[in-house]
Amino acid sequence: MNSQAQSHLFWGINSPLTTLTGSGLLIIASGRITFALICGIALIWVYTFSVCTAKLGKLPLPGRDTALLFLAALGAGIFFVVLWIVDPILALESGFFIFLSPVVFIASRLCERVWNFDMAEALSQAVAEALILGILILGLSLIREPLGFGSLSVPGFDSIRFMWEEPLKILQASSGALIILGYGVAVYRYFRNRYTNSEDD
Repeated sequence: MNSQAQSHLFWGINSPLTTLTGSGLLIIASGRITFALICGIALIWVYTFSVCTAKLGKLPLPGRDTALLFLAALGAGIFFVVLWIVDPILALESGFFIFLSPVVFIASRLCERVWNFDMAEALSQAVAEALILGILILGLSLIREPLGFGSLSVPGFDSIRFMWEEPLKILQASSGALIILGYGVAVYRYFRNRYTNSEDD
């Protein structure tokens, strides 16, 4: 695999789809479309807030991980407070996913990879990686909720039910999400190998 393929945002070795750093968050937050949307927005906010404040503050190398975790947790806290002001019930239901986002951010080691980038490049990389993970969570929820619960949920609206009985109850559980995720990873790796082989040629 050449260097261009390795650094590719979607197919590269640091892609959220390759590492699946947030696989636990992906499984938990994809139960409902509402939760997936809130989680995706929270990820984008936490990633950009943390990278921006870290770059502006020029954090020293000793203790940088601790400071980054504090910044990410602060960003998640700000997002939770704003959501609480808008909709307290939704904030309570989504709080667990929101406060998992700093852990996913730290585990991605994004700041290490963008530390020498300028601010615009670092922010664009942060938004892109968070967006990919958020879209993955949303995509999984678009399969799990309609087929598992027979409904569609959108923040601020009542759930829309279109089936009287849940057709595939296994998708409601984490095991169902793992099955879908397993097939998704297999398909992704198949196309990634085709992409990297074509780049090598």
